[in-house]
Amino acid sequence: MKTQVKFIEKENGDLKTKMTRQIKRSRQTESQLESLKKEMAAQLSEVSVIRSSLVNVEAEMGKLKKENEDLKKKASTAEGYLKTLKKEITEKLQVAFSAGLSASVGPLSGLGVVVYTKVLTNTGGAYSPSTGVFTAPTADIYYFRFTACGSANGQYSGVSLYRNQERLTHLSEYNNDGYPRHFSGGIAIHLSEGDAVTVRLPSSYRLYEDSYTRNIFSGFLLFPMDS
Repeated sequence: MKTQVKFIEKENGDLKTKMTRQIKRSRQTESQLESLKKEMAAQLSEVSVIRSSLVNVEAEMGKLKKENEDLKKKASTAEGYLKTLKKEITEKLQVAFSAGLSASVGPLSGLGVVVYTKVLTNTGGAYSPSTGVFTAPTADIYYFRFTACGSANGQYSGVSLYRNQERLTHLSEYNNDGYPRHFSGGIAIHLSEGDAVTVRLPSSYRLYEDSYTRNIFSGFLLFPMDS
């Protein structure tokens, strides 16, 4: 009988020990679960913050996109306005000149610019009677014409039209009777702003001039170019 009681008491003690361990484990598990819950809550909070940030970023991107579109429209409008303004300014710009020689020229030792000092008209002031150079005030289409005269028997008379250092055309005439001979040429060309147009006399050539203003260099703005 005593033996059975001791056995039962031992089993009860073992059960109490097991239950104590299980309770301890259960409490540890509950503690871990609470920690996990806190971590999940923190993560959910972070996710919520990230979502809110993404919404703000998307809203900001939408705003920037709209601002960019508005800027493009404004830039396009400004570009159109500038083109219109340039066209109006160019159309209002008046450029025309005619100038003749005051005396005969040549022969020269080398190719030289013919300086037409007798100004007949110089609207816009693009031609310089001191240098013989026409300087384009705008990048547009211009027309130039020149008339030259030679009278020296047995000599060539001729001139070349230049844009900067580029020869555009050349006309010449050989005189074999000593009477004045006239020849003319003209050309329409595109000039960039600042381009220089000159008439040049080749070496050994001669131009004859008297009171009739036989030699003329003329030019004018033909029409503007759309940029």
